Amino acid sequence: MYNAEELNIIMVGSVGTGKTSILAAMYEEFHKTFEQANLQTWDDTKTLRAIEECQATLKNLDARLTQTVIPTEPRLNPWREQGFIFEIGSRGKKFMKLRFTDPSGEYFKPNATPEQKEYVKYQLNQCDAVVIPVDATALMQKKTGKVSYGEMGFWHEDKNDSKRITQLLKDAYANVLSPRLVILAPVKCETYMKTDREANNLLHHIKLGYAELLDFLKSESLIDKVSVVVTPVETIGNVTFAYHKTDENNNTKFYYYKTPINNAPYSPQNGDQVLRYILLFLINVYLDKKRKFLEDEQEKLKQLEKQLFAKKEELEQAKSEFERNEKLVEDRIKTWWLFREIANLFDDRETPYHQAKDKYRGTQKEVNETTSQFNNSFYQIQATQEQIKAFNDALFRFAIECKNNHGFAILQGHKWLEIPQPIL
Repeated sequence: MYNAEELNIIMVGSVGTGKTSILAAMYEEFHKTFEQANLQTWDDTKTLRAIEECQATLKNLDARLTQTVIPTEPRLNPWREQGFIFEIGSRGKKFMKLRFTDPSGEYFKPNATPEQKEYVKYQLNQCDAVVIPVDATALMQKKTGKVSYGEMGFWHEDKNDSKRITQLLKDAYANVLSPRLVILAPVKCETYMKTDREANNLLHHIKLGYAELLDFLKSESLIDKVSVVVTPVETIGNVTFAYHKTDENNNTKFYYYKTPINNAPYSPQNGDQVLRYILLFLINVYLDKKRKFLEDEQEKLKQLEKQLFAKKEELEQAKSEFERNEKLVEDRIKTWWLFREIANLFDDRETPYHQAKDKYRGTQKEVNETTSQFNNSFYQIQATQEQIKAFNDALFRFAIECKNNHGFAILQGHKWLEIPQPIL
């Protein structure tokens, strides 16, 4: 029976950046993508309501996208957040559980309650992966049009709050010990992904807009532990940025058109890429743990084999000594009772016999215990090797399709994002 590996992912971003929209785009391609890789999925339908409501809104947007996805409402008790749970496996066996936590954007504001701040800090400390939606329009537009190569979007900090998010990660990653994955996911990016040049320009501006965060993650203590990936997600598909409006309260809203107008269906693109990179990261972390486990278990097996050989030799000696003393006692018993009583006064054979018998039984017990430990270790190694192979075979086909061009990039931590290789 395989134990399902669990990976916890948190969506980190301000109100309206597109956290739930990414999950909706991912879920749109979820089952289709897994079926193509011959993988099975299990959903927790109770936790999917927010994603399904988001999908319904996105699928029924009018030509000018006047409707909006309702932001996730903050809970009175943030610790009751369940997240969205997906389980993945093959041939009826569940290999992993993915838990996506999608907190309200209110939790990330400077004026969040102490409990909300503590909840965010805890989740950032505990989660294996962080997905940061980036409003591409805010990053790539200024009041007079698109930004130039060296410029930053006029509304970037206002909408994406990159400095606040950077500080949250600095606080959470101060003492990171285990591998982590950070995904920067530009959303509402259809306008900036039409050509390779435009997509790579978007990637360049991601690096500019999150330079402080990326520099922090490259620090000596994190460079080998944290993988960083950029995965653009076209959360609607077939839309283009049109214009912006700023109201009397200085709040700016972006407007988009469907292309071709009125007819474009909901068609998210690259929603699977976030999931693919998360799984690829999980595979490599998982295999790294299993490699270490196998090395330790194989070394343990060698030691047990030596112990078992020595114990069996000791058992043979104890058996011979026991049989010799047993024969002496039997020979004594066969003598005439008077001679036996006199002989026992000068030559005690009962005590050595019982001592030899106890030693033989004790050594036999030790041999049985060592044999059991040896067999358990052997079967543990065998089961682990089978689990690794099943895990690797089932996920290799899925992970190998991760994109790494046209605006997609692994910025650091290639060790944890390599295509898994057989280790048996």
